[in-house]
Amino acid sequence: MVFAQQWTTVAPWVRKIAPLVHPEKIRNYAPVIATWGAAAGITVLFFLEPTPIARTDIFQNIPVVGGFWKHKLEAREQKD
Repeated sequence: MVFAQQWTTVAPWVRKIAPLVHPEKIRNYAPVIATWGAAAGITVLFFLEPTPIARTDIFQNIPVVGGFWKHKLEAREQKD
């Protein structure tokens, strides 16, 4: 009596991707992926900076430099 299959089917694309997902290759590419991710995040924050929602929700909550945007918003409100 056999409870498990003796063979499994694997999609062809899995066979092509499987050698790329080796722990040693992931370890080599991790710094590159982290650098590109940080650059993408900084770019997104750069483009979101003019919006008031991003200023109040994101930028004012940064521990050291959050006061810069608080003063910037207060000056903007006094100007209007």
